[in-house]
Amino acid sequence: MKQIIIQFGGTGDLARKKLLPAYSALLKAGYDFHIISLGRRFSDQDSYAEHIGIAEDEVLMNHLHYVPFSMEDSISKRRLTAELQDLIGEACGIELIYYIALQPSLYESAIYDIRDIHDNLEGCQLKKKIVVEKPFGFDQESAKKYNDILLSVFEDQQIYRIDHYLGKEFMQNLLVMRFYNDVIKGIWNKHYIDHIQIIFDEVYGVDQRLGFYEQIGVVRDTIQNHILQIVTHLTMGEPVDFSPQEISHEKVKVLRSIPPITDFYLAQYASLKQSKQSSAPTPTYCSFKLTVDTFDFSGIPIYVRTGKMQKEAKSMIYIAFKHFRSSPDRSRDLPENAMIITIHPEMTIDLQINMKQPGSPWESKPVRLNFDHFNTFKVNTPEAYQQILEKILLSDKSLFPSMQEIMESWNIVSPMLRSTEVEQYDDKTLPSCAVSLIEEDGRVWFE
Repeated sequence: MKQIIIQFGGTGDLARKKLLPAYSALLKAGYDFHIISLGRRFSDQDSYAEHIGIAEDEVLMNHLHYVPFSMEDSISKRRLTAELQDLIGEACGIELIYYIALQPSLYESAIYDIRDIHDNLEGCQLKKKIVVEKPFGFDQESAKKYNDILLSVFEDQQIYRIDHYLGKEFMQNLLVMRFYNDVIKGIWNKHYIDHIQIIFDEVYGVDQRLGFYEQIGVVRDTIQNHILQIVTHLTMGEPVDFSPQEISHEKVKVLRSIPPITDFYLAQYASLKQSKQSSAPTPTYCSFKLTVDTFDFSGIPIYVRTGKMQKEAKSMIYIAFKHFRSSPDRSRDLPENAMIITIHPEMTIDLQINMKQPGSPWESKPVRLNFDHFNTFKVNTPEAYQQILEKILLSDKSLFPSMQEIMESWNIVSPMLRSTEVEQYDDKTLPSCAVSLIEEDGRVWFE
């Protein structure tokens, strides 16, 4: 079947940094499809390719078609329709994949444009899919509205709602680690786990994304999607099988068991306020605590901190196991056992245990047993978007959140979206609210 991807937002950062490199990698791996890239900034393909930096990529350029496009403009729609019809030609069996890499406020216009364009195409066995980027909506109400609009043009099985973190190898490995190892399954519950930390610190600020980020903020950018998906992978029950339906079923049970988050703090780095003309505070950092009220995980606090303009980039999960005893002679407390899962730049898993300090009379020292994904498998892990796009081409929905997951996630973060209290923090420093959040419970962040 001939496949054509129609890329809305083809001149944006996402297309330039992630999507076009992923398309190139898939084409070089043997997949055969065409990309029509849409944008307003360039009038022709040569200037577009030069600016995006793909002019030297011969394989990609042989499959790429740039079309100047402005939504709800009749001339643009006719131009795109003509380009599509030319690519379809006399082929029988065509699948059109409409990829919406736009901010949520533009979804409605884009979907209705797609309906009008698709209805005017002629072809034998003309199929369609649509791909929508996160965040899906601005809140629960708008998410439902956008989904209703989508369902007026597409069927649910044709809709691919993206959270690119699900394409990362570590997310899939969390499930394999938990459910393929009896020793892990035996201790992965409230009887052995003391608490969990999820840390996602970025060194960069908002930069050129200020206009977009002012509308989104940290809660919509990372918490409603990436962070809550990580929580589901850490705490979901074992699925009957690894089919998309069974995995989603278990994730929904987790999300429904999480009360709306009320123990949270929002903050904004100082230089952003100084550079902005807007008086409305845009949260760029958030720390919060949640609980998963299921049989296996009730009572385990999960501490999260995530945001921009930090001293060090850090993406990791820290699982602290409970203390059951002191040293055999009861003279001192032992360091806690823990699992440290590093996400970026490459996945590693360390198990922290206590071993004897050489030359000492039974003094112990915490050491790490290490798994390194790259050093173990000796292969470069495909980028998340490459895995995501490959699944779309194959009509495999295993790496995509369901609409029910998205609706439950919006409900969980709803108190955070309504809050107007935003602390200021100095650039490259951890907000004081993040420190106080965990110290109030007698714990400290893993460093």
